[in-house]
Amino acid sequence: MYFYLKGKVSLHQKNSIVLEVNNIGYQIFVSHPDDYPLLEECLVYTVFYVREDEQFLVGFKTFEEKMLYSKLVQVKGVGPKTAINILGAAKLEELIDAINNSNLLFLKSLEGVGPKTASQIILDLKGKISFESSISGDKNLDDAIEGLKSFGFSIKEIKDVLKDVRPNSKSVEEYISLALKRLNTNR
Repeated sequence: MYFYLKGKVSLHQKNSIVLEVNNIGYQIFVSHPDDYPLLEECLVYTVFYVREDEQFLVGFKTFEEKMLYSKLVQVKGVGPKTAINILGAAKLEELIDAINNSNLLFLKSLEGVGPKTASQIILDLKGKISFESSISGDKNLDDAIEGLKSFGFSIKEIKDVLKDVRPNSKSVEEYISLALKRLNTNR
């Protein structure tokens, strides 16, 4: 529902930040609140959860962190809050290496991850996580492409509508907006 929010960080808490967007403060649970400087404008990638008894936003500094989180919550035994704790306990590269190298000891050492859950994470995600390759060489454009893929567009459709766009010229939002306009006129 909310792909990202852009606004000023107005408050840090133990495991969350408050992001002010158009005079509305959104509490967003994040793995490292100190990564979001107070009173500075930030773009925070988000996932919105609605449960029977609660609603909350989870936020990420990078699109890669959001994608890993999305994969983690699909693993049996890993809920939204456990996944954010896992991301908060280790660097992204360390987690990916641990999963791809079947490092059960490392995963079991993370808060909220027992032996069964660690084994399930390895079973479900080993070899399926890689963020190393850049499609365009422009981080904003790469993030936009990944976002558009999550909307269900094929990589061919996306590349066709963005082929004449100069890299390093736009923000993630501008790339997505431009691509959506072009994709909607092509359909």
